[in-house]
Amino acid sequence: MDQSQATDYETYKEIMGELIKPILGDGLDPETLKSLYESKAVYLENLRIKCFRELNTPDGGHFTWDDYRLILHAIEENRNHVRKLILVTVSDKLERRKAC
Repeated sequence: MDQSQATDYETYKEIMGELIKPILGDGLDPETLKSLYESKAVYLENLRIKCFRELNTPDGGHFTWDDYRLILHAIEENRNHVRKLILVTVSDKLERRKAC
């Protein structure tokens, strides 16, 4: 186990409770918020791959199957937050068009 894998796991453990929560977007425009969610999606996918690889190596690693399930849940929640953001943005644009 190299030091970078241990550091990745320590970082994951520090923020694992935040992975499922939505990004607080108070005061952010929809494009910026969308970019933040896209960055989070990339991070979660990289974390999922790293976790999967560690779980499937003979010498193992720090990640557990519970961690993997939590990461998969966080990926799904992130998708749901993006869907909601898109729906709200589209609804707002439609409302503005109706008002004109």
